[in-house]
Amino acid sequence: MEQNKQKTSQGEVWMDTDGILYQDYPPGAEISNEDSLEELEICRTNYCKEERQPIIVDISNIKRVSKESRDIYSSDEMGNFYMGISKTRMPVRMFAGTKEAKIWIKDFLR
Repeated sequence: MEQNKQKTSQGEVWMDTDGILYQDYPPGAEISNEDSLEELEICRTNYCKEERQPIIVDISNIKRVSKESRDIYSSDEMGNFYMGISKTRMPVRMFAGTKEAKIWIKDFLR
C-alpha cells in the first residue's frame, strides 16, 4: 500500500506500511544531477531522516541517467541501484519484479 506519495521532477517516491521506500519513473525518464539531488532531499526530509532506509527503485522506464546522477546514487547518502556501473556500498540486488524485491529487502528491516 502506498503511503505519503511524493512527486519528484521525474517520478514518484513513497513508503509502504512495511517501512519500505519505493521510487519509480514514467517511460522515457531522463535523470539529471538536479533530479537526483531533489530525490535525495525528498527521501531524506520526508522518509529517512538520519537513518538508512531500504529502497526499491524501478528503473525499467528510465531512458538515460547522467554521470553526475550515477555518482549521487552511488554515494553513501543514497545507495547504488545501478549494478555494474559503480561499486556498491550497501547490499544491492536486481529483480524482475517488485514482489521478489520486497521479499528480499524485508530481511534488512529486522
